[in-house]
Amino acid sequence: MVTKILLAIMLVLYIALLITRYKKKGNPKIEGGVQVVQGILWSFIAVDSWAERSIGMRIVYIIIILMSFIVGIKELYRCRQ
Repeated sequence: MVTKILLAIMLVLYIALLITRYKKKGNPKIEGGVQVVQGILWSFIAVDSWAERSIGMRIVYIIIILMSFIVGIKELYRCRQ
């Protein structure tokens, strides 16, 4: 239950970041934030359905989560320079 509530909160934050991204195109802070929140959302989805998934889907979840966090951190690091 807690996971679903956190997922709903993160989804609202993600939608707000997407709207902001379309208003301020090319801002690395917004792009990085969107990717990090997307990684968190994928993490919640993976945790929620981990026991029900096959090993192949678990690997796909892990890859998507890692890619989201890597790209997000890279974008946030780029705006620091």
